[in-house]
Amino acid sequence: MTTVEIFKKMLNWLYANKKAGNQTDVARKAGLNEVTVSRILNGRVKKAKQETLWAVNTAYGNVFNPDWLRGDSDVMLMADLTPVTEQDDTAMHNYAQQTTPPDMSSMINAIIAANDQTIMSLRRELAGKDETIAGRDALVSTLQQQVSDLRQQNDDLRQQIADLRKALAAAQSKDVLKEYPFSLGTAEDDQRPRATK
Repeated sequence: MTTVEIFKKMLNWLYANKKAGNQTDVARKAGLNEVTVSRILNGRVKKAKQETLWAVNTAYGNVFNPDWLRGDSDVMLMADLTPVTEQDDTAMHNYAQQTTPPDMSSMINAIIAANDQTIMSLRRELAGKDETIAGRDALVSTLQQQVSDLRQQNDDLRQQIADLRKALAAAQSKDVLKEYPFSLGTAEDDQRPRATK
């Protein structure tokens, strides 16, 4: 059954039992727009909203079965539902006592304990990784200092090489060679035959 059919049956029952005189009465009492009620009744709407059905039911004292309003039951009125007898109530109570639920507290405690162990394990692992990172940071710092020292040594060597080149250039000039107290000789001197004894 569609929600439009349910709505129409509700109004027909209200009219037949003199609970409402017309659709205007229903709309006002349920706080609905009269146009909306008219459109549903005249078939201009394919589906009535559940809120509309519930508004009418609430306005008229919840006489309609909520399961029927949802389309889950064939019993239209709450008054037509079979009441729960004392015998049925006792039977349900006895059944509930016989079927005890499992002890959830022990399961929850086991889960908490397992989670605590996992957390502790992860903390130990994290502490180990922190130590590794600290060690590597110290190594990086040491290596950076060594690189800095090597760069300084390199700069010092470059300066010494530059100074030696200047000294060599000066030594090769004729002015410097004249200042020596002894003869440095020339390439020609090295090629002269030597006296033998």
